[in-house]
Amino acid sequence: MTYVPRMAFLPELGSFLKSNGRIYTVRGYLLPDGPVYVNGVGSCERKRLRRVSVPEDLTDFVGESGFGTVEAWWCKIREFVPDVARLMYLYEVVYDETKRVQ
Repeated sequence: MTYVPRMAFLPELGSFLKSNGRIYTVRGYLLPDGPVYVNGVGSCERKRLRRVSVPEDLTDFVGESGFGTVEAWWCKIREFVPDVARLMYLYEVVYDETKRVQ
């Protein structure tokens, strides 16, 4: 049996991923590309896209972030990653609907 890492999302963002099939997320740590299991969603594929340091880095991705504006997204990111010196990374997570959770 192969270990598949898990990834957590706020409930509303997990729902967004499940209904949209994709979400962009920012994390304050480096994660490997590859399969990932999201609770309440199922099997997904994670891909690191770039480092993020300012809100403007997210402009092209906000439409598939689960947030209405870059400012709202950035505010939530800073709740989870308050240390401004910490490196942050943008990831694309794609839901594999063939392995969905009921």
